[in-house]
Amino acid sequence: MKIGSSTQYGLNLYEHLKQRSDKSPTLVEGNIQGLSHEIDTLEISPAARQLAASDIVDHSLKYFGTAQINDSLNRVLQNQPSEVKEAVYGIIQSNFINDITGEETRTALLELGLTQAEYIAKNYMKENEAAEFMDTMTLIGAISKTRTVDPETNEVHYVTPSQRPVGAPDDYIDLTDMMRKFEPETLNKLQEAIVNGKEDWNHILQSFARKVSTREDWVKEYREGSAKLLEEMKQGIDESRFGNASTAGLTEFAKEIRDIIANEGLENMGFLEDSLGTFLRRLGAK
Repeated sequence: MKIGSSTQYGLNLYEHLKQRSDKSPTLVEGNIQGLSHEIDTLEISPAARQLAASDIVDHSLKYFGTAQINDSLNRVLQNQPSEVKEAVYGIIQSNFINDITGEETRTALLELGLTQAEYIAKNYMKENEAAEFMDTMTLIGAISKTRTVDPETNEVHYVTPSQRPVGAPDDYIDLTDMMRKFEPETLNKLQEAIVNGKEDWNHILQSFARKVSTREDWVKEYREGSAKLLEEMKQGIDESRFGNASTAGLTEFAKEIRDIIANEGLENMGFLEDSLGTFLRRLGAK
């Protein structure tokens, strides 16, 4: 096959580009014959100018959380349409991990978010997927309740359960957490060695791992503490003023949620109405 070109350059493109770049470009006033030089205008119709805010849907940021949370969400959402994925991550972003400071408003948003998640579980997922999805969303909701703000730096912190790599056994132990709890000075040495590029960081880690294998009391206390923390985080998370809203269809769901919002007499109801409106739009409601 022969490829023709009207360009008269040889194969040494670098040399040609260099020669062309050696000539400084200049601006020249004047007109080009045959080209209209009238000012172009763009007309926007009145209908377009009045585009309703409800027709605009922003995209949700993906939440990672922990390796287990990320893996679970990826698994249960992998076969879901894009609007469901957007709705799920929108719940996390707007109702759970947000910058709202009022405790009453945060609690109401959390409850609404879990009810919205339940609607998705019942209408878009199989039974086993729905159960895992709700467990994961409940955990994220529990994490959101631990939000604290450093008064000096304004940094936001959340408490997360002990993590284990995807595929690791259920009895996996996070050595970093163990160090932090039982030998914080060893953790300081490890972090210092890693930051300074010292080769003995692996020796520090391996030595501690061997010590842990001989301390059954540490392991027992660590696992009991992890279980207790998770239990405390989830305490009261299932209680919701929106829990009785119908999930039979989007129209019924929206009406009953709005009725509850109106009857509750909450401050900052706008946050709840915005959350519901965005959720409905993402699922295609008009």
